Order: sequence, then structure tokens, then C-alpha cells
Amino acid sequence: MEDLRKQANDLLCFYGKMQNRLTQVGVEDPASLVTLFNQLQRGLQSVDNAELEPAVREVERLIESLSRMKSDLQILLELKQRVEKTNHLVGERAARPDERRLPIDETRREIRRADRPGPAIVQ
Repeated sequence: MEDLRKQANDLLCFYGKMQNRLTQVGVEDPASLVTLFNQLQRGLQSVDNAELEPAVREVERLIESLSRMKSDLQILLELKQRVEKTNHLVGERAARPDERRLPIDETRREIRRADRPGPAIVQ
């Protein structure tokens, strides 16, 4: 009989400690934990795997598309920055008075000459 009383006392101590731990994490008592478990089960049963799997694949495709868009936009940004830098450097050269600039007609003639096939001129 004494052994039975000790077992009952140990069980009550365990139950009290367990209830304290549950309360510390926001669960009122074991019965409310069972209620929460049943709610979770009903909630999960209301959604079918056949619905979730295609939705997950669609999200993955969307993420891949967005990643490609990000990459394309990054390349476009870098290209734009390089063109702006080049334009800035060209603008600086044009602003320097000590550099020789050809008149437009002479520049066009130089371009036309360069476009004509012919023997290479070595200087």
C-alpha cells in the first residue's frame, strides 16, 4: 500500500511540474493542449496535398522568374553605369581645348577612308 501511495505522489509531482512547464509556454493545461492538437488536425485535413504541391511549384517558378529579372536588371544597371562613365570621360575630353579636334567634314572623310578596303598603311 505504501508503494502505491509513493507512486501516486510521484505521478502528482510529475503532473504538477509538467503543468508548470506547459503554462510557461502559454498552454493552460494538458486538456487545452489536446484541444489545440485536435484543431491543428482538423485544419490540416481541410487542405489537400494535391492543392499544396502545385502551389509550392508555382511559388518556386515565380521565385526563379524574379531571380532572372533581378539578374537582368543588375546587368542593365551595370551597363547604364558604364555608358554614363564613358559619356562622362568623352565629355571631359571634348571640354579640353588643348586636344586637336577635327571639323565635322574632315572627321567624316577620315571615317570613310577607314571604311574602305585597301592595303594596310604601316606608319
